[in-house]
Amino acid sequence: MSSSRARVRVRVSALGPDGGASRLNRTTQGRQRAAESEDAHHAFDELLHRGSSSIYDLNRALSDVARDSPAVAVSLFNRMVARAKVTPNLCTYSIVIGCCSRVGQLDLAFATVGRVIRTGWRVDAITFNPLLKGLCVHDRTSEAMDIALRRMPDLGCMPNVFSYNILLKGLCDFNTSQQALDLLHIMLMACDTAGGGCQPNVVSYNTVINGLLREGQVDKAYCLFDEMLDQGISPDVVTYSSIIATLSKSQAMDKATEVLTRMVKNGIMPNCVTYNSFVHGYCSSGKPKEAIAILKKMHRDGVEPDVVTYNTLMDYLCKSGRSMEAREVFDSMVKRGHKPTIATYGTLLHGYAAEGSLVEMHHLLDVMTRQKEPILIALNS
Repeated sequence: MSSSRARVRVRVSALGPDGGASRLNRTTQGRQRAAESEDAHHAFDELLHRGSSSIYDLNRALSDVARDSPAVAVSLFNRMVARAKVTPNLCTYSIVIGCCSRVGQLDLAFATVGRVIRTGWRVDAITFNPLLKGLCVHDRTSEAMDIALRRMPDLGCMPNVFSYNILLKGLCDFNTSQQALDLLHIMLMACDTAGGGCQPNVVSYNTVINGLLREGQVDKAYCLFDEMLDQGISPDVVTYSSIIATLSKSQAMDKATEVLTRMVKNGIMPNCVTYNSFVHGYCSSGKPKEAIAILKKMHRDGVEPDVVTYNTLMDYLCKSGRSMEAREVFDSMVKRGHKPTIATYGTLLHGYAAEGSLVEMHHLLDVMTRQKEPILIALNS
C-alpha cells in the first residue's frame, strides 16, 4: 500500500443506505404536520369558544389534532369536558382512547373504555382497536389477546380483522411468530363454525409470513404461503417481496428469480423494494453484472430506482476496488435526476481513498463544497 493511501482515512456519519434522505423527508413532513396540527388546534379553540358548535364539528377538529399531537388532543378533550357545554359522544371517547394508547397512557385508556361501557353505549371493535394496538406496542400482547378473545365477546363486541391483525403484528414484533401462526389458524377454524368468525385477509398472512421469515422459519413461511393460496387469498407485492428479500439475503438468487417469475405470472408487478432485494443479493453474492442487469431491467420496466438501489451497487463496486465503475453508476444516478446523498458521496470517497485515487477524491470534494453538501469528513495524517 502506498504511503499516500495509508495516510488517507475518510469517516462518514452512519445515516443508513439512503444516506439520510428519509430522515430529511421525515423532518420536512414533520414540520408540515406540526403546522397542520397547530391550525387544527386553533380551529378547535374557536369551535369551543363559540358555544353553539356541534359535537360532530368538535370531533372532526379533535381528530385532526390527534393525528399528529395525541397528547394535545387529550388536553383539549379535558377542556371540553370541563366547560360542559357539549357532551362527548362515543366517537369522542374513541378518539381519546386512541390518543391515550399512542402516548403510552394505557391506564387512562382503560379508564376511558370503562367509562364508555358504564355509560351504556354499545361498543364495537373500532373502540377497542386503539387500546389493543397500544398494549401490543408496549409488549403487553397477552393482555391484548385476553381483551380481544374473551372480554370483547363477553360485551357482545366481536373483534374484527383489524383487531386480529393488531394481535398478529404484536406477536410477530416480539419474535413469537409461532403464536401468531396459531392465532391465524384459530381465525380460520372460527370461520368454519356456525357462528362465522373473522376471515384473515392478505395483511394477516403477510404479517405472519414476515414474522416467520425474520425468525428464520422459512419452511413454515412457505407452507403458510401455500395455505394462503388454498384459502383463496391472493398474495400482493408485499407477500412476494418479503419472500424474495429473504432468499436474496441468503444468496439463493435462483429461487428468488423463480418467485419473481411466479409473481409476474400472477399479475403482480415488482416494485423498487422487490428489485432492491435482487441488487443486494447479487452484490453480496459477488455478481455485479447481474446486479447491473437488474438496474437496467428496472429502467425498461418503468420502475424508477431509488437512492438505496444506487448506493447498494456503488458500495459493492467501491469495496471491490472498482470505484471508477461506481462513478459511472453515480453519473447515471445524477443524469436521471436523483440527488446524491451523504452516503452516496461517502461511498465514493471511501472507494477513491482505498485505491489511492486522490485526484478523483479531491475533485469530488470540490463538487461537494460547491453544492454545500453537509458531510463530515476527517482527513488524518
